[in-house]
Amino acid sequence: MGLPLNRTAAAVLLSLSMISQPALAQIPPTVEAMIRAAAQSGDEAELKAVVKAAKATNPAAAAEIEALADAELARMRTAAAAKREAELKSRGFFDGWTGAGEAGLSLSGGNTKESSGVVGLKLNKEGLQVRHKVAALADYLRTNGETTREKFMASYGLDYKFSDRFYVYGQGMWERDRFGGYSRRFTESLGLGYTAIDRDNMSLYLEAGPSLRQTRYVGGDSDSQLAGRANLAYRWTIRDGLVFSQDAGALMGSGGSTITSDTALTTRLFGGVSARVSFNVEHETNPPAGLKKTDYATRLTGVYEF
Repeated sequence: MGLPLNRTAAAVLLSLSMISQPALAQIPPTVEAMIRAAAQSGDEAELKAVVKAAKATNPAAAAEIEALADAELARMRTAAAAKREAELKSRGFFDGWTGAGEAGLSLSGGNTKESSGVVGLKLNKEGLQVRHKVAALADYLRTNGETTREKFMASYGLDYKFSDRFYVYGQGMWERDRFGGYSRRFTESLGLGYTAIDRDNMSLYLEAGPSLRQTRYVGGDSDSQLAGRANLAYRWTIRDGLVFSQDAGALMGSGGSTITSDTALTTRLFGGVSARVSFNVEHETNPPAGLKKTDYATRLTGVYEF
């Protein structure tokens, strides 16, 4: 007889506890409709603003509003990722390219001390697994009929992404800098890349691997060497329209090493037009006889993004 009595008492106590607990707050239908409509827009900022207002005007249902918002945000991000993946899969080779062209003034020191015109171009294409990168630069000046600065560069890179963070890269680069001591220089690189930071306002890519370099010097001599390459590319959007960037690399070989750094601050003026100030350093540990080891340039350029 004791067991049935205990079960009865437990049931009574459970019923009393359920009666004493307040019912869960309900989200007003109009508020729920506003949150779902904001999620349908695909704009996370708009959704957060609507949720903030809804919680302020319905504090008793704040937990339920937050739960609904989290569910809608997850659904919105999943839909956006699926749409992005479908878009990348459907792109042809000539589709989806973005880039920036820049032109302006370069103030240099080292083996040449003067001001010159500089023109640059960068192109990028982001695919589902493949990323293309193209870059070119021309820094040239003639004074009184004589060429006093002549520096050109062009490169193409291909990244193959095999996870969210890791990728394999290949890059080919051609350079010409007669006042740096070489009439042409080819560099071919292959290695492993790692995306250390991937946020809306910040990114950091690290790369390392072997390289081959073939150099033809102004005097006619030439050499080839196997080297190790390390590179980093950092971008920080300080605020909307203001971007800090740092690119640095090192190519280290037995015949000499090259260390480069390009630090830039870019501010948007209007539309796709921006102004950029950058400081570029190139250090050769074993330059041709009679040349300084370090060249540097401060560049003031206008940038058009497309």
